[in-house]
Amino acid sequence: MIFMILSVGGIILIQWYFIYTSIDNREEEFSMAVKASLSAVAQDIQENELLHYIETFEKIIDTIDQPDSSVLGNFIFYDSDDESNLSSLLTFGILQEDYNIPLPGNTNGDVTKVSDFKGLETRTIFKEAFDRENRRIFSTNKFERIQRITSLEKATFSSVFSNIANTFPIHKRLDSYELEYMLKDQFTTRNIETPFEFVVLSEGLATKVTSNNYLEAQSGPQYNIPIFVNEEGASTYDLIVSFPKKNSYVLSSIIGVASLSFVLTLLIVILCGISLYQILQQKKISEIKSDFINNMSHEFKTPIATINLAIDAIENPINIKDEKKVSRYLRMMREENKRMQDQVETVLMISQLERGTTPMELSPIDIHDIIEEAISHVALIVQNRSGMIYKHLEATSTIVSANKNHFTNVLTNLLDNAIKYSEGSPIIEVRTWTEEEQISIEIKDEGIGMDAETLQLIFQKFYREQGGNVHNIKGHGLGLSYVKKILTLLNGTIHVKSKKGKGSIFLIQLPLNNKK
Repeated sequence: MIFMILSVGGIILIQWYFIYTSIDNREEEFSMAVKASLSAVAQDIQENELLHYIETFEKIIDTIDQPDSSVLGNFIFYDSDDESNLSSLLTFGILQEDYNIPLPGNTNGDVTKVSDFKGLETRTIFKEAFDRENRRIFSTNKFERIQRITSLEKATFSSVFSNIANTFPIHKRLDSYELEYMLKDQFTTRNIETPFEFVVLSEGLATKVTSNNYLEAQSGPQYNIPIFVNEEGASTYDLIVSFPKKNSYVLSSIIGVASLSFVLTLLIVILCGISLYQILQQKKISEIKSDFINNMSHEFKTPIATINLAIDAIENPINIKDEKKVSRYLRMMREENKRMQDQVETVLMISQLERGTTPMELSPIDIHDIIEEAISHVALIVQNRSGMIYKHLEATSTIVSANKNHFTNVLTNLLDNAIKYSEGSPIIEVRTWTEEEQISIEIKDEGIGMDAETLQLIFQKFYREQGGNVHNIKGHGLGLSYVKKILTLLNGTIHVKSKKGKGSIFLIQLPLNNKK
């Protein structure tokens, strides 16, 4: 039992650790996905703003005929091929054009100097040949291409436009709906399907860039990332995203496996509990059966010893001629033999009733007549102990369908228990009454009574309140089990009320036989 309990406890701990680890891993995956999403959103925000300024700058440049100043730097590369008789001349120049651009949204006429870089690439291919007059001529193919230097633009414009953008409030640089769309897109890409709220903080204070349902005391875990980071890596703005239903979302991802694990673990616990209960019950039944065998051995030992003594007395030459003594000894042997026979028959009868091998024959009987007969069987014992049986037979209808012998034994057993478990002179009351198509029989005594634990077990076979093979009161623990079995076969019931030291009340209820 200890090993079984430890095994079940170990299984429960392992399952708990598995579920705890799964939740912890899922939360870590969730946090990593959220951080990756916020990092992507922060980068997109900054690049989108820079792209917006570049596009605006290019439109302004296209509307200006001449730059305020320009500088051209040239690089020349020459290459020749003797086999093909071809030569090429590559000229690459970087053209820097400076523009004085008015600041967007500024009405004071302030301007800022912005440099635009262009790459001027010229490739000339020479093919040397001779005509009929051996005059050398040159045929020339010239290609020119002008293109933007994107990497230089970004490096130059990023610093300039960052300074320009910092002069505007955050709600003019970033739109709440656009930010919400970008967050949803990144979260969906990483399979994060749970509600979220966001806000942009400026030096710890909330700005106008926020979700509709965001609260200052927002529930759920929060994740933050700086946005609009300058060249030194500093930022005055932080994007805060919270997930009010994060816990339920994380749990929902493992609820299927966790529920199955919980059900299987619960099933194992229930099965182990049932097994432990059965082990205890079998142990108790084994003890009861051993107790029954000891009691039976004790009950048989006395009559066998009495019979042996009677046989020895009869065989004595002195007594064998005395007919009175012989007759008395023979009567003793017959009584003891009948006593053992009754005990054996009781055990066999209960066994047959439980197996259903012997059908019980029913017939209409008068309950009051059976009560009188049962009282007559114990009257002498009650009289010898100076006791009294009071009868209050008030039932108006007394005919039931039952087996006379079995039902007589039922009442005799209950009366016998009332006598045996009474200290001093037994005082017993027998009452009957009729109600709702049934007859009630109550047997009340003033004996030693029973506690609550004994009340729950008295109808079990072989059960007796005393343990071991030494008992103050003789018996086998079969009487009440037999009573319960007979009443069940007769569609009747039996109820017991008892308190320790206050006596007991047995109430039998049987359906009446109204057939005429």
